[in-house]
Order: sequence, then C-alpha cells, then structure tokens
Amino acid sequence: MKVDESVANLDICGRFCGSCPTYRENSLNNGKPRLLFCAKGNSDKGKGEKMVGCNCPGCGVHKRYKLTGDYFCTK
Repeated sequence: MKVDESVANLDICGRFCGSCPTYRENSLNNGKPRLLFCAKGNSDKGKGEKMVGCNCPGCGVHKRYKLTGDYFCTK
C-alpha cells in the first residue's frame, strides 16, 4: 500500500524518526528526505548508514498502512 505524504503522517513520523537510533547516529536530518522514508524512499546520504536500531515497526504510519519490514531510511 502506498503511504500518503500527508501532514498527519509527517507528524506521526517525526515523533518516531526523531527518536530513532539509526536516524540520530547517521544525522539523517541533514539529508533528503528527512522524514517519511516509507513514502519517499531512503536517505540520500548514501548507502552504508550504520544500522543501530529501528523505530519503524512501532510507528503509527507503519501500522495504519500495514507495512512490512524496517529500516526504510536505509533500504
């Protein structure tokens, strides 16, 4: 299912991505997209981000859209 890039989804995502250890460790706020990787694709900071934990499965967007998988920021 395609995830909508809505304000509501961005708000939900911001709460989960902002506290995500992989997001923080790799300073993904300094690349694009900054949030909603499940809709916009992985970070443009390049492959090879250090994967140190993932908040995606606990996110309301992940649950609402019945997504599978994790580490959307790096995949």
